[in-house]
Amino acid sequence: MQPRNPPNGSPRCGAARRRTVAAFAAPVAAAAFFVPAAAYLAWQLTTGVLPPSRFDALEPGRPRAELGRLLPARTFPYPPDHARSAPRPPGTNCEFYRSGRDLLDQVDLYRLCWSNGTLVAKDTLEANRN
Repeated sequence: MQPRNPPNGSPRCGAARRRTVAAFAAPVAAAAFFVPAAAYLAWQLTTGVLPPSRFDALEPGRPRAELGRLLPARTFPYPPDHARSAPRPPGTNCEFYRSGRDLLDQVDLYRLCWSNGTLVAKDTLEANRN
C-alpha cells in the first residue's frame, strides 16, 4: 500500500513547490515595480499644480523674481502634444502647470511663457473632455 502523501523529497512535491513559488513571486515582483512607479507619477502630477487663484494673480510684464513665490516648485513634465505645439510668442520659453490635483480626470493646463526672466504671456489650455 502506498502512502497517501508523498515524502517531501519526491518529484511531485518539488514541482508543486516550484509552481507555488512562481505563483507568488510574479505578482510580488510586479508590485515591487508598479507601486513605486505609480507613486512617482502621482507625485509628479500633484507637485506641478498652480491653483487658479495664483494663476489669476500672475501679471504679464512682471519679472520671474517677483512671481516666483506664486509658482509651484515643479512644472508639469508631460504636457500633451496639442499643448506643446500651440502657437507661442516668438523668443519665449513656455512652462506648463496643471490647474488641479485630480489624478483620475483631465484638468486644464496653464501655460506661462517667459522671455529674459519676464512673464510675456499666460494662457489656459483646456483639457480634452470627450
